[in-house]
Amino acid sequence: MKQKIKYLVLIFFTLYLEFLRDYIFININLQIDFLLSKIDHLVPFNYTDSSIYMIIKNMSVQNLKVCKWILSISFALLYFVIGYILSTWTFKKKNHDVFIKLFSIGGFSILLISFLIFIAGKLLNLENQMNFYFISLELSHFVQSSLYPMSFLLVFFAYNRTKISL
Repeated sequence: MKQKIKYLVLIFFTLYLEFLRDYIFININLQIDFLLSKIDHLVPFNYTDSSIYMIIKNMSVQNLKVCKWILSISFALLYFVIGYILSTWTFKKKNHDVFIKLFSIGGFSILLISFLIFIAGKLLNLENQMNFYFISLELSHFVQSSLYPMSFLLVFFAYNRTKISL
């Protein structure tokens, strides 16, 4: 029973982080849009939520972009830790070590591919370079969400189950 409660608490915490991450990033993006509109001499309305606004109100667009990078890396690391915890609770030492190795390489690979797609879009300077950006963004969002540790854990678990039963 304690084991189930641990899993349940971690899953709810993970879902909370999903909403928190979206809330923070959406509001930072709203603040960036507001500041860019002011630079273009428009008279925009700032839709940024007041609790986030109080924290970021004096930041420049460049500082907000740096903040988003830092938060992106932080959330990716946080979800890695969640995957690590779930693996520790779920697998024996040998399988845990294999899982962490594959999980780390997989996450790093997805982030690297995301970055390479972004750079390719910039370097090729094509008419549809925003498509490269959005593909890159979606890949990086995957690693910054609960989908990565949960799906990786389920696939690894299912693979080991079928390997044992064969």
